[in-house]
Amino acid sequence: MQDAPINDTPHDERIHQLEAELAELRRENQQLKYARETDQQEKQRVHLEELVADRTQELSSINEQLRKEITEREQAEEIARQHQEKLAHVARINTVGEMASGLAHEINQPLAAIATYTQGCLHRLRKADDDPQKLGPILEQIIVQAQRAATIVQHLRNFVTKGKPHREPTDITQVVRRAVSLVRGEILSNEIKLDILQDATLPLVNADAIQVEQVILNLLRNAIDALSEVKEGVESDRKELKIMLDCCKSQEISITISDTGPGFSDDTRDKLSSPFFSTKPEGMGLGLAISTTIIEDHGGRLSHEVNDAGGATFRFTLPANGRRSERHAQP
Repeated sequence: MQDAPINDTPHDERIHQLEAELAELRRENQQLKYARETDQQEKQRVHLEELVADRTQELSSINEQLRKEITEREQAEEIARQHQEKLAHVARINTVGEMASGLAHEINQPLAAIATYTQGCLHRLRKADDDPQKLGPILEQIIVQAQRAATIVQHLRNFVTKGKPHREPTDITQVVRRAVSLVRGEILSNEIKLDILQDATLPLVNADAIQVEQVILNLLRNAIDALSEVKEGVESDRKELKIMLDCCKSQEISITISDTGPGFSDDTRDKLSSPFFSTKPEGMGLGLAISTTIIEDHGGRLSHEVNDAGGATFRFTLPANGRRSERHAQP
């Protein structure tokens, strides 16, 4: 008798069914876990986006406030700059007014020369036997003197004309020459000995020539006023005004104006650069304050000190721009 085949019992079928159900539960559990993680990530993403949006809005508000403050500051700086320009312009006009007698003398010299040469020409023309060719050199001198007078007038016009600052490579030696030409009459009338010393070659400076000339002119006039107080007699031999131009190792141009006048006290020294402080009875008290602002705006500095032997020294610096000039200043 043969054995019957062994078939799965209901118990075995139940085991297989449970294993299938368990696998399905595991799969569903995995799906739920993934869904929970995805939902958590989505919540985190939304939260982060909200934080970013809030921070962006906050930064945008801060940025807008900063822009407003910067605009207001720029407007305030522009108003201050315009005010400074107006003050400098008024100071230049006031300076020219104070120099009226000296400037009249300076302009009168070429005009007087023109009159003399013209009279000589007329005299020779009236002489029938005189050679007309001899008039050529005289007429040339008339042209030279007329150009000299025109140059002085044009320079005065440029100096007092109100305009926007214009910086360009500038030969400081030429600026000194022009400033000296405006006070030459006062120097001569006060019998002041003027010396101008400079290095053989000086770098150019990136500057507004009119503004720098205003500083030099102010310092020169202060020195002339101080020297005019020197009494006649023994002390009159000490009326000396010295201008020195040199190049510092730090690539700066140094301009020094020194006099042998009475100088100033320690108390006065601390107030010299203060606006509206003046040692002159009719002074505006703006000259040195404006000069200090101009020099600092050019990236330089202005200082002053009392000389050991008497008198005062004012010195200011300007950054050099590298290019050099070989011109020489003349007394």
